[in-house]
Amino acid sequence: MCIQVNVVGPMKQQKNIFLCDTEEQMNGMTVQHLKKKIVHDMPLSTDDNIRMVFKAEKLEEGALLTTYGIKHMSTIHTLLILDGGL
Repeated sequence: MCIQVNVVGPMKQQKNIFLCDTEEQMNGMTVQHLKKKIVHDMPLSTDDNIRMVFKAEKLEEGALLTTYGIKHMSTIHTLLILDGGL
């Protein structure tokens, strides 16, 4: 079985990203693994300037994807972190 997630980019582009082949591998996947795959497969700048959101919850770097309930064909939204401020 091929486990994928649907990723929606900052400009509303969508792409299915391959994560792994088995549920066992999925149980070990972290947010950082996902971020590297997204940066590799989508036209985003770097992994330093994107934030990922699932079900209105920000994904933290070291957490497992299963902690957030992410599974096959879940939809992850990406946001760009822009420099600036007051």
